[in-house]
Amino acid sequence: MDELTVSENKPKQRINVLAVIALGISVVTVAASIYLFVQNSELKSKTNQLSEQIASLSEKNDALQKATDAQTAFNTEQERYRKLTYLTAVAHDIEDGIVTDDFVVNKVRFSWGDDGSLSDVVIDVENQPSLTLAYKSKGAYDLSDRELRAKSDAIIKAVKDYYATGGDNAPAWNDSTSVQLTVQNYSIGKTTNGTFKLVGETK
Repeated sequence: MDELTVSENKPKQRINVLAVIALGISVVTVAASIYLFVQNSELKSKTNQLSEQIASLSEKNDALQKATDAQTAFNTEQERYRKLTYLTAVAHDIEDGIVTDDFVVNKVRFSWGDDGSLSDVVIDVENQPSLTLAYKSKGAYDLSDRELRAKSDAIIKAVKDYYATGGDNAPAWNDSTSVQLTVQNYSIGKTTNGTFKLVGETK
């Protein structure tokens, strides 16, 4: 009878051990879930803060980019006006101030290209008294092509040499600069790629 009582108590202990283990697992699972929930909440909070910071930085970056673009546009416009002012002053000095034995510069106009160098120069001249008799009209002279070309080269060189005294302030006058020479607004000839040709010259 005693043996029967002992054997009946053993399964109850086994059931209690399983219940404790199950309870322990449940507690650990709940604790882990709570921990993960807290970690997830913190991560979401940090993610939100980071998103707000990124949005703020993006706005600041956009504002900075706009300010930079505005400054670049201002600098470009300022450089344009600086060149225009300089070239206007140089043109004023050249007009009626640059002469050769044959020509007096009446008007000069400068234009610059996208690369910053001079793209076009127009020089309008008046005849010196010594050349007045050789002038027929509308840009034609009673001179040989060689003589007229030499006289034209001389006045263009005089203008170019004076222009070169501006140094680094002046947009570059180089062989790609087109130079139109006129007398009383009638074309005498044109310099292209560093070579002057009279109107009508093909070679």
